[in-house]
Amino acid sequence: MVEITVFGSGDSRGHEGCNCGCGHAHSMREAAEVLKKALLEKFGDQVSFRYVDVFSEDIMDFPDVMKVMNQYRLPLTVLNGEPRFHGGLSFDKISAAVAELLGVV
Repeated sequence: MVEITVFGSGDSRGHEGCNCGCGHAHSMREAAEVLKKALLEKFGDQVSFRYVDVFSEDIMDFPDVMKVMNQYRLPLTVLNGEPRFHGGLSFDKISAAVAELLGVV
């Protein structure tokens, strides 16, 4: 199982590098939902997905991410607790990394 956590700002609409099909007009939360749907369709129960708004209380559940968040641009994608991608949501890149972690490359 690969745990995917996307950290973003629910109100931000100016994210860059998004290739998740959201058309750049949606918030990070909405783009993450599109990504979640695509990843669940591809990997099913081999992945878990969570979106965390960095301005919500939920961020307190991730002290390790809080320590390094200023080093990354939102949205920040964390796979199995390790920051992997930032500044955009690319289905192709995230999907390839998940497949590698699952050993299905």
